[in-house]
Amino acid sequence: MGRDQVLQLRATAEQRQLIDQAAAAEGTSRTEFMLRCCQERAREVLLDRTLFSLTPQQSEALLNDLQDPALAERDQASLDRLLAAPRPWHAAP
Repeated sequence: MGRDQVLQLRATAEQRQLIDQAAAAEGTSRTEFMLRCCQERAREVLLDRTLFSLTPQQSEALLNDLQDPALAERDQASLDRLLAAPRPWHAAP
C-alpha cells in the first residue's frame, strides 16, 4: 500500500530532538517512529471506547462464566464471534 497522504505538524526543537533520539535508538526513521507511535495510541483510544452491550440474560451468563470457567467452554462459539467482529481501527477509509 503506497503512502499518498501528507500529515504536517509543528513541534518545538526539544520535541523534535526527543523524537529523533528515540527513532535513532530503535534504528528507524522519524516518520516510521511517529507513525507507529500514533497508530499504537490511536488503537488504545479506540479500544478504550469500545462498548459491548449485553442483555440482562447475557450479563448473567457472563458473570456465571467468570465464576465457573467450565461454563465458558459452552459459550466458546459466542466468544469466537465477538472476537471476530471488525475492529474500529480496521474500518475502510
